[in-house]
Amino acid sequence: MNIVEVLTLIISLLALLVTYLVFKSNETPRIVIYATPHYGKETFIRLHVKNIGKGIAEKVVIKSSQPVPRRAFGITKLNQHLEFFESGILKHGIELIFPNQEYVYDWGQYGGLVEALNDKPITFEVSYKYRYPLSLWKSPVSDRSVINIRELEALPSTTGSLIEQIGKIHRELEQLNKQLPKVSK
Repeated sequence: MNIVEVLTLIISLLALLVTYLVFKSNETPRIVIYATPHYGKETFIRLHVKNIGKGIAEKVVIKSSQPVPRRAFGITKLNQHLEFFESGILKHGIELIFPNQEYVYDWGQYGGLVEALNDKPITFEVSYKYRYPLSLWKSPVSDRSVINIRELEALPSTTGSLIEQIGKIHRELEQLNKQLPKVSK
């Protein structure tokens, strides 16, 4: 073998390795946990657990840096007894979570969650098993998500401003209805 054939072989093998690594990283699951305002229920905040990757995660276990509050309602402060998740996926995990599969909970309201979380960010560690392409066994994988409830401060879910906006629209429509008979004459 001459030097050109050896270099060609080495470059081909490196290109194959890079292609496999890109394929491998593109096919893995990625589970994130995040909070969003609930636009259908104005002051509610939703907790999402979602696989944003392209692979199937198995034997999913979710752990958190502090107990995860449940039904933490109250716009300015917690207005009922503090509850924590004692059942469901946050307690028992998930056997399988497919790509784009999502679990959504009405988590609470801004003031209630600030108080229930002691005004501290909550960190979620999600561990699961995944069989990489061309692998014979499942490997442990983990993802980390951090939710700082203060990031939702000043959104409609913290103030209830959507109700105020709807009320303003209602009042303006009533004024228009009163003026319509005058315009039609």
